This record gives sequence, C-alpha cells and structure tokens, in this order.
Amino acid sequence: MTNERIRCWAEISEAALAFNIRQLNQIGPAVMAVVKADAYGHDVNLVVPLLQKYGISRFAVATVAEAAELRVLPDMDSTQIYLMAAVLPEEADDVVARGLTAMASDTAFVKALSDAAVRQQRSVSVHMEIDTGNGRAGIAPENLSSTLQVWSSLPGIKVTGVCTHFTSADAFDPADPIGQSGLFQGLLCEIPGQMLSELAVHSANSPAALRLNLTDSTLFRPGLLLYGIPPSPALSTDFPYHPVLSLKARALLVRRMPAGSDISYSRTYRLPKEATIATIGIGYGDGYPRRLSGIGSVLLPCGAEAPIRGRVCMDQICVEIPDGASLKQGDAVTLIGAVGNQSISVSQIAQMIDTTPHEITTCLTSRVVRTLEA
Repeated sequence: MTNERIRCWAEISEAALAFNIRQLNQIGPAVMAVVKADAYGHDVNLVVPLLQKYGISRFAVATVAEAAELRVLPDMDSTQIYLMAAVLPEEADDVVARGLTAMASDTAFVKALSDAAVRQQRSVSVHMEIDTGNGRAGIAPENLSSTLQVWSSLPGIKVTGVCTHFTSADAFDPADPIGQSGLFQGLLCEIPGQMLSELAVHSANSPAALRLNLTDSTLFRPGLLLYGIPPSPALSTDFPYHPVLSLKARALLVRRMPAGSDISYSRTYRLPKEATIATIGIGYGDGYPRRLSGIGSVLLPCGAEAPIRGRVCMDQICVEIPDGASLKQGDAVTLIGAVGNQSISVSQIAQMIDTTPHEITTCLTSRVVRTLEA
C-alpha cells in the first residue's frame, strides 16, 4: 500500500534512530534498548532490526508475549532479552524455554523458574531487582543478602545482574534520584566482591542517564531518548537527539463553512465567521488524544498551523485552515513532526494535556500504519 492510499501513518526515521544510538553509546555503559509497548509505539518489527544494524544487542520488554514476538524476528534467536516487569510463576516455563533474563524480586517466582529450568534441563539468568523507593517491585533492602543466598543455591538459577528502578529521576528536584542512587550503591557493597564483579549492574532510565554519574553501572536502559523524545521538561540538557517518529494524516474533506456553523460533536465550537474547515482522517481510535479537542493543532504542507475545532472524534478531526493558506482533499497534514521551521513535538502534546510523553506514542493504535523512512 502506498502512502497516497493511507489515511494516517507514522513515519519512522532510520537516520534519526541511528543518530540517537551514536549519542547514547557515548554515555558509557552498554545500552539495553527498551522496546516494550511495541517500541513505544514505533513498531518493534521496524525498530529492532534497525537497532541490531547499529550495534544494539540487548533488548528489554515488559511481558513474556513481547519477548516471544522479539524471538521470532531475524537474528534474535540467541540475543539477550530482558523482562523488566514482574511476571507470574505460571509463566516460568516460557521464560526458561525462550532464554529470557528476568528482573525478579519474588522468591516464589524464582523458585518456579528453578523448577522449570530443572524440567527443561536448562539454566535461566536472573537479575535481582532491589526496591530503593519505587515501591512497585523489588527486594526490600534489608533482605538483599539473605535473598541472594537463597537464589544462588537454587538449581538452574544463575544470578547474573542486580538492578533498581528510579521513582522520579525526571523530577525538578534531583534529591530523590540522588538518594536512591546512593542507597543502591551502598547495597552493592553487601554483595561479595568477586560475585559483584561478574554481575551486570544497572539502574538508569533516560532521565537518570542524563542526571546521574553512571560510572559504577555496566548497563543502562534508555527508552524515550532512544526514540528522540526528551524525558522531562525538568531536565534542561544539551544532550542531542533527533525525533524518530512523525505522525501524518490526510484531508478527507475540505469545505467552506458559513458563520454560525457548529463543528464536530456536542456543538462545542461554532464558527464566528465564514471559514474553511478540513476533515482529517485521524481520531482517538487511532490513538490521537481526545483531550486535544479544541486545543491541539496540525501543520499544513506550507508550514502554517491549523487549529483543531470542536471535538476529536474516533476517526476524524476538524481543523480550520487559516486565511492565506490552502489544503486540498488528499493532502497530508503533520500532527507530530516538522514542516520547515515549524514543528509539533511529542513533548509539546504531552504538556498540553498534562500527561507523560510515553502515552502519546504508545497509544497510537494499529490503524496508524508505520512506514520506514531513510
């Protein structure tokens, strides 16, 4: 299907992704690319082969199903795949069979992994997750030594790493991530030196990588920065990045509407004067946020900004074409990305509707066709 026949699509830039990888490689520790949630909505089937092409060999996902999807991609049969989120003991057999590394905090789950490894006559790699303040998962700090002893004694279990997860590395006040990092570093001292030297050590996501010293880490876990999205407005940084995703949609109708016309559902907007209204083929059924009703905008091919009028619908939005600009049926508008010197970023949209940038791209549905651009 050619772009001319697609109503809405996301362009994934190989050049931007390659640039971001080069920048991330300069931080120091090895990159564990976070590709959960369909590579943050960028299409894991497009992104992972590109990451491999540019030297990435470690990938992190949230679920066993996501890991299974990665395993069937070309050249992924023996690549390191990490499970970042807790999974159920009932999934232990799949974890072992697929050769996954689990970031674990539950001894019951690790015992289930051990039983599965014995049944399959295999071993399984485990990273010990320590709860340094996130509260979502992790071994309590006071239980680290005893838990390490138990896990290390289980047949088929190889403890190959230790990690934690920051709760607010993207906050304006750096005190919390600095405190968590200090606690984590102190807990590492409880691990025997020879064992620690053989473990992968990681804690940093994108904002933590920009904010903290990672000299004691062997890995870090970039997500947003990998895709060229700044992790937080709180972090003013000179770190360079290029946005990987652009979102576009076509004008389905372009009509001249008289003053007093109501636009879209619920009569939330009425034209104060005659205007040109274009109906664009994208809506919340495609993952474009309904909360942008009446406040969002798109960029026309000439670079002019066209505001959304009325409600964002499931399949369509209406925009007003400003005086002096034009748009024809079938023309593409840009909802995320740049046209000339004008741009609409993921971060701008997230700030407009008071959400995280992650939500903007991960909520794009399968109706949005992903296309690869050089």
